[in-house]
Amino acid sequence: MEQQDVPCGRLEERALPEGSADGQGQDWSSLGCAQTEGGGDIARGEPPQEKGGCLTPPEDESVQENQTDLPPPGTNGAAPVDDSNDLSPAVALPTEASVDDRDDLLPAVALPTEASVDYSNDPPPAEAPPTEMSVDDSHDPLLAVAPPTEASDSLPMTPPAEEVLELPGTPASHRSPGPSEAASPYDTECSRKLMSEIQRTLSHESLLDELESELLDCRFPSDTPGAPNGPQNSQKSATAFEKCFQYKYSQQEKAIQRLLEENRRHQDLILGICSEKDGMKEDLKRRMEAERQHLDTMQKMEARTEELGRQLRASKDKLMQQEASAKAAMQQMQRDTSHRLEQASRKCEEARQEKEAMVMKYVRGEKEALDLRRDKEQLERRLREASREVEKQALRGNQLAQDKGRLQQLLEAKEGEATRLTRELEKMKEEINSHIIKVKWAQNKLKSESDANRETKDKLRETTSRLTQAKEETDQIRKNCQDMIKTYQESEEIKSNELDAKLRETRGELEKQRQEQTDQLEMHRAKMKELEDLKRTFQEGMDELETLRTKVRCLEEERPRTEEELSNYREIINRQKAQIQSQKEQLGIVQQLEDQRHRDQQEIRSLKEEVDNLNGLIVDLHSDIQGSRVREGELLGFTEKLTSKNAQLQSEGNALQAQLDRMGVASRELQGRLEEREGAAAELTQWLQQERQQRLDEVQTLQAQRAALQTETAQLQTRVDELGDELATQKRKHAANVKDLTKQLGQARKKLEQVENGACDREANSMGSRSSSSGSLNARSSGGPDERSPESSTGTMRTDSFPEVDKTVLVERIVRLQKALARKNEKIEFMEDHIKQLVEEIRKKTKIIQSYVLREESGALSSEASDFNKAHLSRRGGIMASLYTSHPADSGLTLELSLEINRKLQALLEDTLLKNITLKENLQTLGAEIERLIKRQHELEDRLKRK
Repeated sequence: MEQQDVPCGRLEERALPEGSADGQGQDWSSLGCAQTEGGGDIARGEPPQEKGGCLTPPEDESVQENQTDLPPPGTNGAAPVDDSNDLSPAVALPTEASVDDRDDLLPAVALPTEASVDYSNDPPPAEAPPTEMSVDDSHDPLLAVAPPTEASDSLPMTPPAEEVLELPGTPASHRSPGPSEAASPYDTECSRKLMSEIQRTLSHESLLDELESELLDCRFPSDTPGAPNGPQNSQKSATAFEKCFQYKYSQQEKAIQRLLEENRRHQDLILGICSEKDGMKEDLKRRMEAERQHLDTMQKMEARTEELGRQLRASKDKLMQQEASAKAAMQQMQRDTSHRLEQASRKCEEARQEKEAMVMKYVRGEKEALDLRRDKEQLERRLREASREVEKQALRGNQLAQDKGRLQQLLEAKEGEATRLTRELEKMKEEINSHIIKVKWAQNKLKSESDANRETKDKLRETTSRLTQAKEETDQIRKNCQDMIKTYQESEEIKSNELDAKLRETRGELEKQRQEQTDQLEMHRAKMKELEDLKRTFQEGMDELETLRTKVRCLEEERPRTEEELSNYREIINRQKAQIQSQKEQLGIVQQLEDQRHRDQQEIRSLKEEVDNLNGLIVDLHSDIQGSRVREGELLGFTEKLTSKNAQLQSEGNALQAQLDRMGVASRELQGRLEEREGAAAELTQWLQQERQQRLDEVQTLQAQRAALQTETAQLQTRVDELGDELATQKRKHAANVKDLTKQLGQARKKLEQVENGACDREANSMGSRSSSSGSLNARSSGGPDERSPESSTGTMRTDSFPEVDKTVLVERIVRLQKALARKNEKIEFMEDHIKQLVEEIRKKTKIIQSYVLREESGALSSEASDFNKAHLSRRGGIMASLYTSHPADSGLTLELSLEINRKLQALLEDTLLKNITLKENLQTLGAEIERLIKRQHELEDRLKRK
C-alpha cells in the first residue's frame, strides 16, 4: 500500500493507547516534536530548549506570538475537505490522509498548544485497512488513537491582547520600552506609531492565516478497539508522522525567513525614520544657532542703544552746563553793560547840565552847535548804514524766496516721481496677486490629492467589509460541514457494510470537490494578492499623508515663532528710529542754542563797541569842556548873537533828537525782523538738510531705476536702429522707384515731343512699347487693374489720335493715382485705428480669460484629446501613469521621486509663466514702438507730399 505524506503541526509527547500495534508511540512522537521544535538548533549544534513538554528552539518565542489556530477536523471517518465558499462532506477510509499542499499560500503557524494538519490532493488508496487514525487537536497537541464515536471540537487559540509583538532579530532598542528601560533615541512618537501600525498589520495577517487554516482544516478519525476493519498499523503511522514533522519544519523555516525579511524591512524603515529625525535635529540646531546669533545681535544693539543713551545724557548734561554758563555770562555782561550805560547816562546828564549852564552863559552855544553838527553827521552816516543793511536784508529775503520757489519745484518733481513710484507699486501688487493665484492653484491641487487619498480609504474600507463577509460565509460553511460530518458519523455504524459499494461514488465526488477546492484556492490567492496590493498602497498613502502632516505641523509651529521674531525686530527698529529721531531733534535744539549763543556773543561785542564809542565821546566832551572853559572869555562878545542862534539850534536839536529816537525804533524793528529772518533761515536750513537726505535716498533708488531704464533704452535703441535701417532700405527702394518713374516719364515726354514734330508715322509700330511703359508706370504707382487706361491694354491704335489721347491719359492717370493714394492713406489710417481698438479689446479679454482660467481648478479646461492622452498613458503604465491615477502604477515611483517630479514641474511652470510675462511686456513695448515708427513714417510722407 502506498503511504501518503501527511504534514502536521507540533505535537507534544504523549503515550499511545493500549490498542496500538507496538510501543513506539512515545519514541516517534518525541522524535517528531524534536524535529519540529528544535530541529534547526540540533542541526546547528545548539541545545534545544524545553517548553511545554516539547523541545523548542530559542528563536521560536517571537514566532509563536504570530501563529494562528486551525479549527479541529472531524473525529470519525475520512478527513473532510474544507472549502471557502461551498463544501460537501468527504468520505475516506480510516487510514487515509488527505493532504493539501499549501506551498503557494501563506504558511500557517500554530501556537504551541495546537496542531495544524494539511491534506494533499492525492486520492486515497483502493485497499483501506480496517483501522483508522485521527489527530485530535482539541485540547492538547498529541498523537492518539480515539474511538470512532468520539467527537472532539476545539476552539482556535489566539494570543492574549496584552502580549506585545516582538519580531525575531529585532534589537532591544527597537522594542517598546518597559518601565525600567531608559529613554531610547529612537523612542519617538513617529516610531511608536510605526510599531503600532506594524502590530495592527500583523494582527490582520494572523486573522487571514486563521481564516485559511479554517478553510483547509481536516481531522483524522480514531478507531475503537472493537472496530470491524481490523487493528491499527502503527509503523506506517509513525513514518507518516515523521514526514509530517519534516514538512511542518520546512514550513516553519519558511515562516521564520519571511518574518526575518519583514523584520529587516521594518528595521530599514526605522533607521530611515531615525535618519530623518537626526536631520530634523540638525535643522533644529541650525535654527537654534541662528536664533542665538539673532539674540547676540539684539544684545549688541541694546548695548549700543544704552551707550548712545549714556552719550546723549552726557551731551545733555554738557549742554545744560554750557547753557548755565552762557546764561551766567550773559547776565554778568548785561549787568556790566547796564552799569556802564547808567554811568554813561549819568555822565551825559552831567554833561547836558553843564551844556545848559554854558548855554546860559552864552559861551556853550557854538560848541554845542559843532557837537550837534557832528552828531548829525554821525546819525546820517548811521542812517545810511541802516538803509544799506535794510537793502541787504531785502536782497537776502528775495534770495530766500527764490530758494523757496526752487525747493517747491523740486518738491513738485519729487511728487511726480512719487506718483510714478505708486504706479510701479500697483504693478507690483498685481504681480503679487498673480503669485497668490498660483498659491491657490497649488492648494486646489493638494485638495484633489487629498480627495484621491480619501477614495483609496473608501476602497480599503469596502475591501475589509468584503473580507468580513467572506469570513462569515466560511463560518457558515464550516458549521454545515460539521453537521454533515455528525450525521455521517451517526449513520456510519448502520451503513458500514454499504461503504464498499459507495466508495467509488465517494471518490468521484471527492475528486470533484478537490478540483473545486483548488479553483477556489486560486481565487483566494488572487484576492489575497489584491488585498496585499491594497494594503501596500494604503500604507504608502498613510505614510505620505503622515509626512505631509508632520511637515505642515512643523511649518505651522515655526510660523508664529518667525512672526513673533519679525514683530520683535520691527518693534526694535521702530524704537531705534524713534530714538534716532529724538536725538536728531535734540541735536537740532543744540545747534539752535549754539547759534543763539553766537548771536549773543556778537551782540555783546557790538554793545562793547558802543560802550567804547560812548567812552570816547565822553572823553572828547571833557576835552571840549576844558577848551570851552579856556575860550569862555573869548566868547563873551558873542553873547547877543548866540542867544538867538542858540534858540534856533535848540529847536533843531530837539528835532534831531526826535528823528534819532525814530531811527532807533526803526533800527530795533529791523533788528527784530532780522532775528526772525535768521530763525526762519535756520529752520529752512534744517528742513533743507532733511530734504537733502531724503532726496539723496530717492536719488539712489532712482539711479538704480535709471540703470534698469538705461538697459531697456539700450535695447530699444538697438531696435530703433534696426527699424531705422529697415526704413532707410525702404526709402532707398522708394527713391529707386521714383527715379524709375521719372526716367519713364522723361522717355514718355521725349516720345511726345517726337510725335509732335511729325514722327507719328515712324513711331506707329512702337505704340505697344509706350503703352506697356505706361502700364508699368500705372502698375508701380497703384497696382489696380481698374485704374489702367484702355490705351495701355490695347496693342495698336490709330496714329492720327495718339498725341492728344496720350497727354490726357497721362494727366488723368496722375490725378487718379493721387486720388487712389489719398483713399488708400485714409483707409490705412482707418485700419490702424481699428487695429488699435481691436488690440485693446483683445488685451481686456485676455485679462478676463486669464483671471477666469486661474480661478478654475487644474484640469477643468483641458480638452478631450488631453483626457484621452491621459487615459492612454494610465493604461500603458509607468511613472506618467501614476501621475494620472489615484494609485501608483509603477513600483519604481516612490515618494521622493514623486516630490522631485512635482518640484521640477512647478519650476517649469514658474519659468514658463515668467517667460510669458516677459514676452507680453516685450510685445507691448514693440507694439508701442511700431506705432511710434508708423506715426513717424506718416509724418515723413506728409512732409514729402508737401515738398
